[in-house]
Amino acid sequence: MTPAKAAEIAGCHLNSIYAALLSGELKGYQRRAPRGRWRIFPEDLTRWIRGEAPA
Repeated sequence: MTPAKAAEIAGCHLNSIYAALLSGELKGYQRRAPRGRWRIFPEDLTRWIRGEAPA
């Protein structure tokens, strides 16, 4: 899913999602790093919302 959709589901600001992705707190991937679009798996977002460590 996109960071915008993740922010909507998590109930937080989009900048919070990007900060978590860049710090490694939230697991995500970019198709064309370092400037590609971020994608987040739903199960990784669920872990982040629960406060669990990234898998």
